[in-house]
Amino acid sequence: VVMYLPTHIQTRFYITSSDMPAAVTAQSTTSSAAPCLQARCERTPVHPRRRLRPGLVSARASKRLNKITNTPVNARPARQVRTQGTAAADVAEAVEQEAPVKEGKLFDWHRQWYPVSWEQDLKGDVPNQLELLGEKLVVWKDPAGQWNTFTDVCPHRLVPLSEGRVNADGRLECPYHGWAFSGGGRCEDIPQGGDPSNPKTAATAYPCVVKQGLLWVWPTAVSLEHLSDGPREEDIPILPEGEEGSGWDPKTSVNTFRDFPYDYSTLVENLADPGHVPFTHHATVSKRSTSSIIDLEVIRRGPWGFDGRWEAGPRQGQLGQMDTQLRYPTLLRHTIDAFDTKGFANITATYCVPIAPGRSRVFVRQPFRFKSKLPSFFMGLVPQWSTHVGNNKVLEDDVVFLHAQEPLAVERGLGSKPVGKVYHMPGASDAYVTAFRSWLRKAAGGGPFGPQDHKWLEAAGPRLSREQLLDRYESHTKHCHACSGALANTRAAIAVCAVVYKAALFLSAVAAAVGLCGGAAAGQAFLTQPVAGAGSGGLVGHAASAVARLGSSLLYVTTSLATRLPFVNGTPAGCMNAALLGVALAGAALLVRRRLYKLERSFLVGDWPPPRNTSSVV
Repeated sequence: VVMYLPTHIQTRFYITSSDMPAAVTAQSTTSSAAPCLQARCERTPVHPRRRLRPGLVSARASKRLNKITNTPVNARPARQVRTQGTAAADVAEAVEQEAPVKEGKLFDWHRQWYPVSWEQDLKGDVPNQLELLGEKLVVWKDPAGQWNTFTDVCPHRLVPLSEGRVNADGRLECPYHGWAFSGGGRCEDIPQGGDPSNPKTAATAYPCVVKQGLLWVWPTAVSLEHLSDGPREEDIPILPEGEEGSGWDPKTSVNTFRDFPYDYSTLVENLADPGHVPFTHHATVSKRSTSSIIDLEVIRRGPWGFDGRWEAGPRQGQLGQMDTQLRYPTLLRHTIDAFDTKGFANITATYCVPIAPGRSRVFVRQPFRFKSKLPSFFMGLVPQWSTHVGNNKVLEDDVVFLHAQEPLAVERGLGSKPVGKVYHMPGASDAYVTAFRSWLRKAAGGGPFGPQDHKWLEAAGPRLSREQLLDRYESHTKHCHACSGALANTRAAIAVCAVVYKAALFLSAVAAAVGLCGGAAAGQAFLTQPVAGAGSGGLVGHAASAVARLGSSLLYVTTSLATRLPFVNGTPAGCMNAALLGVALAGAALLVRRRLYKLERSFLVGDWPPPRNTSSVV
């Protein structure tokens, strides 16, 4: 029986058939391997007063294991981790509860690199407000073309600098009193008087750099005295496949982002779980019929994250093995390399970013590699906003129930208990979730904003309505240059269709009236007729003259068109054809406008119910 245990405890049990319960022995009679009873356990160093005797687990942990396995347990060091079988998670959590927490510094959430925006979504001529780890940031570009990141607060009177402007000198100018700051945060000008060189007048600047199209921020100010302990660009978890000469075509990469109304830890937990895909994302990117037994395997782990493997792979093994890497705190990537067998390879890389308690943002980079050039060609023809609309549908499949899950998990003690005591996870399909939650609880303070307890839930705020959860404008479109531009163009097209619709109906009515009056000749004759009351003075006379001139102009346009179009002549029948043409044009404008309204809605709000509940696909 090979069992997976969370961080700091790695155990493998070999049990002889004579030591097993009868029910287990009956199922194992065909096994040819019957090694002697062994149990090996690897523990991280702990305080001497808490250290157990070598080779033994604590009495309490042993008692728990005996209760589960009905077998005496001793412990000796092991170096391998593996997940297999349905009892694995239960035994793992029993021992995890007794595992001592590694002493030393906890994971420092503020001394890490985080992506905050795609560079193409940032405006270079104005300040951009962003948020990271519960702190408002302002991002702006200086005359040298370098991006700069400050805390979004002026040191003078604490107003947000993002409400200011980039002035003619290329400095970030406060909107309140005009204090101006250069790229490093140094105050360069105080219009009211004062010493700008005083360190207290400087804005708080954070290191930032653009890598593979993303702006990365290190949310801790680094002084000149501590540069050696500062951030290193080589620590940014970029994709090697995104670099030049990697053999991957950047045109095939689908890049997007989305803000979520649930916590960073909920986001990572969800993305690390391949078992939900056939069910949650049925009829969007998967089908229920492709579900199968999932045997996830954690093959390597450390303070940097873990590497995992799903040997069979998704879609009942049709695509081959899927490898997973989680690099704390942001990068989670799944790789399927079927280039030699199926002619393609794919990476789904997600950067998970903690925004605030109960809020997160994900950046998705999904490059492909094809043997054939045709898929790359057709993928290059699809506009970016179209792929974003499709991606939003997928990302919304689970947003409602994940938002509702969090207070229930808090009530059951997720902030203080091992995850196996909150969730019931009997199979190896939850191995990645257990590994991540174990690290989060033991080494990372429970999360970027502390344990997910009642205090955290209060900071996360009240639960949102379904309409708020499915909002796309604030969570994506507003901040996306491709989608916001497409939305503006869509609304302009809707306005044009409205004008065409009304004008076509009006002119068709005029053409029909001309046809009923005898055709274009009668219309021209009518233009020469004096209008009753037009020659009289006063308001009535002027109004009659204006109406006559307007009617004459419209009739002139209509009769001119009626005599020039090949299938419309000046006869009464020809004028009626013109009227029918106008009605057809108005109908086409109406249909196009309805389609545009539907497209406009796709930039503003998601659909409910989700496709999995309405699709007839098996």
